[in-house]
Amino acid sequence: MRKANLSRSSFEGVMLVEADLSDTDLSGAELHSVDLGGALLSGADFTGAQLYHVDFRGGYLHAASFIEARIDGAHFRQARLEKATFQNAAITHTDLSGTTLNAASFHDARLAACDFSGARVDGAQLPRLRAGQCRFGNAAGKDVNLAGSRLNHCDFSRAELYNAKFHNASLESSRFVNTDLNGADFREALLSGCDFSEAGLRNARMGGANLLGTDLCGADLTGARELTSQQLLQARTDGSTVLPNGARGPYIRFSGAEKANLNGGWGWK
Repeated sequence: MRKANLSRSSFEGVMLVEADLSDTDLSGAELHSVDLGGALLSGADFTGAQLYHVDFRGGYLHAASFIEARIDGAHFRQARLEKATFQNAAITHTDLSGTTLNAASFHDARLAACDFSGARVDGAQLPRLRAGQCRFGNAAGKDVNLAGSRLNHCDFSRAELYNAKFHNASLESSRFVNTDLNGADFREALLSGCDFSEAGLRNARMGGANLLGTDLCGADLTGARELTSQQLLQARTDGSTVLPNGARGPYIRFSGAEKANLNGGWGWK
């Protein structure tokens, strides 16, 4: 059914396992309890579609479009979604674990209770994302863009997100336990109540970030830039925290340990 025009069609209880729907127009369609497991959906257009309990597991959805779609209770586990677009989509109770989302776009999307555990997210674009109670544990990728996003009570534990962009994001009460965030940009971010225990924050940018009540126990802040004494005094540090100048915590006022030592060695003795 390649390049078929199924715009505004309605499917309910249909099995299309391993079907070839490449470049098919499904814009405005309504799909209820449809099985598309292993289907070829490269370039398929789901713009404005209503997708309820649709099974995309193991499907190939390269550059598929879900712009302004409503997705609830769907399963994308292990699906290939490189360069897929989800701008302004509303996605709830959906399983995206183990998916490949490299260069996928979620601009201005709204997510609730979704699971991205173990997803590959190299270069994924998620600016101004609105997400609550979502799981990103063990997700991995470089240069993920979450600037300006609002991510409340989300779990990023054990993820590897090198050079991730969280500039001006609100991450209130989210978990980053044992997460690798080396080189991440947290400038002007709201991190109050976040748990960064055992997290890797080497060379992160922290200028203007709100660290009120942020747990940095055991975190590695070696080389972290733009931190101030006031910020670190508001956060929780302990003897296992590595401070920006390479010294062990807890942070002590006037120690100068908030200053990254770019020449190597500790900033104070």
